[in-house]
Amino acid sequence: MRSITKIIGKNIKIARIKKDWSQAELAHRLNVEQSYVSRIESGTITISFQRLYEIIIILDCDINEIFPSISDIKKSI
Repeated sequence: MRSITKIIGKNIKIARIKKDWSQAELAHRLNVEQSYVSRIESGTITISFQRLYEIIIILDCDINEIFPSISDIKKSI
C-alpha cells in the first residue's frame, strides 16, 4: 500500500519534471535544500499544507495534478 504522502511526492516530481526543473531548481525557488525536495518527492517526509500550497504556486500547476484522486487512494489501500 502506497501512502498518500508518497503519491503526492510522486506527483510533485512529475510536475517538476514537466517544467524541466531539477530538484535543485525547485529547492532554490522554495528556499530549501535539494535534499528536502528529494525527501518530499520520495514521500519520506510529510509536508504542511502551507508548504504544499507554496509548491503548487511555484510549479504553476493545478491542485488536482498533485492530490491523488479518490480512485487512486482506494487502489493504494
